[in-house]
Amino acid sequence: MIRSLSRALDILTIFNKRDSASASEIASELKIPRSSVYRILETLIDKDFIYQHKSDRRFRLSQKIRTLSDGYTEEDHMANISRSFLEGFTKKHNWPATLATLSGLSIVVRENTDLQSPLAVEEFTIGYRMAILDTASGYCILAHMAADRRRILLEMLAKTVPGEMTKASSSSGFKKEMENIKRAGFAVRDRTRRYDDQTAISVPIMISEDDVKGALTVRYSKSAYPLEKAIGMFLPSLRKAAEGIGDRIEKHIKRQKKLWTENIQA
Repeated sequence: MIRSLSRALDILTIFNKRDSASASEIASELKIPRSSVYRILETLIDKDFIYQHKSDRRFRLSQKIRTLSDGYTEEDHMANISRSFLEGFTKKHNWPATLATLSGLSIVVRENTDLQSPLAVEEFTIGYRMAILDTASGYCILAHMAADRRRILLEMLAKTVPGEMTKASSSSGFKKEMENIKRAGFAVRDRTRRYDDQTAISVPIMISEDDVKGALTVRYSKSAYPLEKAIGMFLPSLRKAAEGIGDRIEKHIKRQKKLWTENIQA
């Protein structure tokens, strides 16, 4: 890679991790001459990717930097930051872990460790879509979203999904199950498969009380452990991973809001 391009990418990475930086701070962190830093900063300013604030003379990312990530969605960001958490879970427990989010009236697999798990009976590709009411992830996300949003979503499902799932979604038993899942903080669903019945345990990724971004799920052989033992084994690790992902998402949102505010004021 051309050295100047490599250094420019390193500088943009620094800005992505902090709100602002001086040329001296960048030179110190990257261990490169300050004169080289200034040349690269001047180029980035000329291309409108960064600007120097008049109040403190520090450099900051501009709104144009977002054009470099056109097509890079919030779900893509979640998948990216979740990777290490999912891999850590599977390394500890061997069973596959999955990040899933709500997309329209479906649950979509955004990231998983199916290929890394020695115990994965099935391998789901990234982007695989599933019915909301067929999955632990779906039940978990439904239970932890705002009540008004859940009601609207279930009304839409009732119009488009015929049969028993529609009846279940409007029953008093279903409403009670939603309450129980939210109270417990996780959902459990059994899945009948051709070779081995599976159980899935799912926890929410939360930003605030009613802002659920997705769910983390472990799938394991139903015959491997009694449910109570599986919950005791997997739940602490799932919750720790979900909290870590949630914290990273929240920090990213705050950085983006601050950047937007500073660009408006500049």
